[in-house]
Parts: sequence; structure tokens; C-alpha cells
Amino acid sequence: MERMPALDLINHSPDQTRRLGTHLARFAEPGDLYLLSGSLGSGKTTLVQGIARGLKVGDYVQSPTFILAMEHAGLLPDGRPVRLYHIDLYRLEKPSELLTFGIEDYLADPQGIVVIEWPEHASTDLFDDHLLIRLEFIAETKRRLMFYPNGQRYQRLVDQVRQEVAGGRRRSTTASD
Repeated sequence: MERMPALDLINHSPDQTRRLGTHLARFAEPGDLYLLSGSLGSGKTTLVQGIARGLKVGDYVQSPTFILAMEHAGLLPDGRPVRLYHIDLYRLEKPSELLTFGIEDYLADPQGIVVIEWPEHASTDLFDDHLLIRLEFIAETKRRLMFYPNGQRYQRLVDQVRQEVAGGRRRSTTASD
């Protein structure tokens, strides 16, 4: 049985998806790992653009599909420098290919925030605590974003984002969620 998302949102435009990413970045911390899952065109890169905007990244953010990873210098809301690593695993054919490009180095950077598109192309044991965000195409400009925190840090993060964007409304949960 699939667990229920801790936060389930509908965005009605790419700008709204970017704004959600900006809100997420307000609570980001070095060492964070965000996994973005969804079909082509579901808004993964648009969400990353919002995260980058919230981290004051000056570069244009596009999907690194053909090069696997892009590094962007940014700033946390408190002014500390941070590196945003945007990784796209779409073109990987086997999880073992990750070992050849050094994903462990990105994940281990104490000054880094890692966002991975297409995490399902990797071995699941690679990711410990993380925030999984599933994006679902609903209509031309409408997307559903479902947040699945894995670890206490990410549950707090989802609670902060909920407070910021949804006014703190929370669905009822059960112990099995």
C-alpha cells in the first residue's frame, strides 16, 4: 500500500510551481537532498528554478539532461554561501553508471544542496534521509505536487512549507502513514 503524502498541493501555473520552489528554499539547509520524480513535462525543472531563485542563484537553471549535473553558487536566506547541485538521471541506463560520475561527492558536500531529477534511475540505497516530491501532470498548466519526507529533518521542512504556503492546514494522518 502506497503511503499518503505529507503535503499534497495543486499548482495552476509554472510561476506558481517556481514560487513553491522559492518557499522550499527559504527553509533549505546545507546537506539537504530533494528527489524530484515525475513524467516528462511534469514541472521538475520548473521547481528547481524556483529553488534556485530562492537561493539567489544568478545562473539560468535548465535541466542538465545531457551532462548529468550542474553546479550553481547561491546564498541561503541568512546570507551563507551554498552550492546547488542540480542532477538529472534521465539518461542513465543502469544505476551502476552513477559510480562513474561521482554522485557521492555531491551528496557529501557539507555546503551543498542536492536536487535530483529522475531518482528512480538510481539505486534506492543511495539515498538515506531526503524529501521526495512527486510531480504529476494534470492539465496544460496544472500540476500536482506530493511531498514524502524521509527523516525528521524533512518532516520539519514539509511542516514549514505547509505553514508558509497552505496556512498550516494539515490532513489527518495515521500511524501507518
